[in-house]
Amino acid sequence: MRLSRLTILTLILIGFALRLFYLTRSHPFFDEYTTVLAARQILSRGWPVLPSGLFYEHGLLASYLIAPFTALYIFQPVDQWQTAHWGLMLSRWPSLLVGGLTIPLVYAIIRREQRPAAGRGSQFVPLLAAGLFALSPEGMVWGGRARMYALATLLVWLTVWLAWRGTAPGPAGTRFRRLALLALLATLLTQFGALLAVPALVAGMVAAGWLARGDRRPWFLHPAALLDAAGLAVVTAAAVLVKRLGQPLGAAPLTATQGDELGTELWNTIAYQTALHFTWPDTVKFLAREFGVPHHYWLTLLALAGLAVGLTAAVLARQKIRPTFPLFAGLVFGLTILELVTLLEPFRRNPRYVVMFLPLFYTAAAAAISALGRLTPLLRRQSLAQPVAAVGLLIVLVTLGRDDLRVAAVTPEPAYEQAFAWLRPRLGPDDAILTMNTPAAGLYLDRVDGFAVQQDADQFLLTGSGAAVDRWLGVPWVGSAADFAAVLNNRPTAWFIIDTIRLPVYFRGDWLALVRTQMEQVWASDNALIFRTRDDRTPTPTRPDHPLDARLGDTIRLEGYTLTRSPSPPALHLTLFWRPTASIDTDYTKFIHLRNADGVTVAQHDSQPLGGLYPTSRWQAGETVIDPVVIPLPPDLPPGQYRIFTGLYRLDTLERLPVTNDTSGENAVILPGGVNLP
Repeated sequence: MRLSRLTILTLILIGFALRLFYLTRSHPFFDEYTTVLAARQILSRGWPVLPSGLFYEHGLLASYLIAPFTALYIFQPVDQWQTAHWGLMLSRWPSLLVGGLTIPLVYAIIRREQRPAAGRGSQFVPLLAAGLFALSPEGMVWGGRARMYALATLLVWLTVWLAWRGTAPGPAGTRFRRLALLALLATLLTQFGALLAVPALVAGMVAAGWLARGDRRPWFLHPAALLDAAGLAVVTAAAVLVKRLGQPLGAAPLTATQGDELGTELWNTIAYQTALHFTWPDTVKFLAREFGVPHHYWLTLLALAGLAVGLTAAVLARQKIRPTFPLFAGLVFGLTILELVTLLEPFRRNPRYVVMFLPLFYTAAAAAISALGRLTPLLRRQSLAQPVAAVGLLIVLVTLGRDDLRVAAVTPEPAYEQAFAWLRPRLGPDDAILTMNTPAAGLYLDRVDGFAVQQDADQFLLTGSGAAVDRWLGVPWVGSAADFAAVLNNRPTAWFIIDTIRLPVYFRGDWLALVRTQMEQVWASDNALIFRTRDDRTPTPTRPDHPLDARLGDTIRLEGYTLTRSPSPPALHLTLFWRPTASIDTDYTKFIHLRNADGVTVAQHDSQPLGGLYPTSRWQAGETVIDPVVIPLPPDLPPGQYRIFTGLYRLDTLERLPVTNDTSGENAVILPGGVNLP
């Protein structure tokens, strides 16, 4: 017993140390800034109503838990805490404390539930399960971030345990079921994604009650079960209502909903996240991502082997399956995973949803592995063998998965807090600040001028009041290259703050071309980037000076161009405005020929649009692609009138895209007016 206590104390300290290491060494996760912003709003308004007017229900209870820690620094002058970002790190401590508390709670509950089982495996299973959670990369990461997942994990664990205790018939079971409902409500108000566990919990409780019925009626056949069902409906409806107050994607404010539409709105709040979808490739990909990683792979294999051994032994001995807490935990976990791969679109199968259920997985896995240990006389006795075996296996599994733990500990998040700390003293009063991370800008700079995101922006926007704004600060959306160029052209200096992870995902090539040609990188650290407009730039036009309606093939229109000239060095600055009318399968190359009165080409330019940053196969139907080009001119070019020919061709065959009503005789568009060179 003393060795077991020493072992669990050591595991608690190691788990706490890992989470503390992550807390103090990593930059804030992108979404942590939103949580801290919500906590600050709680301090000033009592509710997490963000500056945009959005009720931030996501992680509601976690935001309230974090708020007092936020109060320790948020009202201090920002210069006193932003450099070392220690103040923001204080907001992570609730997750650290909750995550550290979950470790002994996992041990204590499993230990308690195994006492009636004649002591078999009473040390091995709880020590192994608690140790796996203490040393898991996911537990370390989310136990060191100012988000809701550490609290959600604890609440899921308590809910499942209380539900398990609630499968007993009689008044005791009834009390535990009522407590489970309260714990479930707290869980759903912490992470609404835990709603996935509700069908699994109900099914698990029915199965456990039926298997343990003996000569008594199972709990769900007693009249009290009707009250439990009503309580579950009330809890679920309350959680859905709170979720709906936060305006899920595409939803209008709930205050704009008519009374007779409330039921429909609540149902849509659930339905918008679900869709019956199952394919083997998607399922295999999801399972490989969750259980094929090194720190879960060998554990999963051992657990499956132990499960096979246990079931075989039970069949050969003709034993009746007896419900146990590890079996119940495994059933709830397995059914939840089944829901994930059948009731959610693949893009919604977020690994963070699985994090909340990891203690259930570790409990079931440890119990299954114990079936293998019972094949040896070593673990059949109550002695030093059980804690020693648990620690030994834990060391082996952690060693096999050490790379996952190391990567999780050292992979940096983008250093936005350092970026805004660097930017703050350099801002001018008329400068424009554009960023995708508006919550961080609001915290560190207390100002931001544009929410910059181009791709998949709907999930981040509020659109009910007319012009689209971001969900957090209510900042105007800058969502196209033309909008971006307009800001760059109209402000003396513009700053664009982004990171290397999101830049290629949320921005297309036309935006990237503007960043490359109109801005310069002035700061970078740990994936965070700051760009500033160049002093020597030629502003990119946002609309053509010379409109056209030239059609190339069946899918591309040239809508116009803008042309300017620079004398030193001599060059033409030509901006073409393309519009795809449908998706394009081919990457075309653009040609531009400058020809004299005799038809001789005196200067030319060939390249994919936007220098290859945005090939035509990535163009989206209906968008306008702004394509600036600089054409150097020979220094000895004689004065005169010149014509400009342009078009598109396939590089592999040199075949040009046909031009409708072609007047050039060579499938080229002749830009009207040409250019007169002095």
